[in-house]
Amino acid sequence: MKLHFNEQDVIDACCVMAAQRTNGNPQDMDVDLQFNPNTGFAAEAKDTRDGYGNVHLHLTEQNMIDGIATYLAEYHNFIPERLQIDLLFNEGTGIEADIIVE
Repeated sequence: MKLHFNEQDVIDACCVMAAQRTNGNPQDMDVDLQFNPNTGFAAEAKDTRDGYGNVHLHLTEQNMIDGIATYLAEYHNFIPERLQIDLLFNEGTGIEADIIVE
């Protein structure tokens, strides 16, 4: 099976990853996705809860991939070890992900 995540799906997955690291809630995270042709993918996450506004996390490309796997495991019962996740950048649609489920 093959899945495709659009940019909002990738942001949602990064919110889940950032929330786990800050013991927060995904809906309290603000995530900015980044792509640089020389350095690859990254994301900056900020906790928007009152009193937590100065909590910033840098998510690497691997963190983003792990976030997608975690999101699919927690919310849709996929087995993370059976997922092959590739991040993609499209000039028109932004950062996306193709996921192959083995």
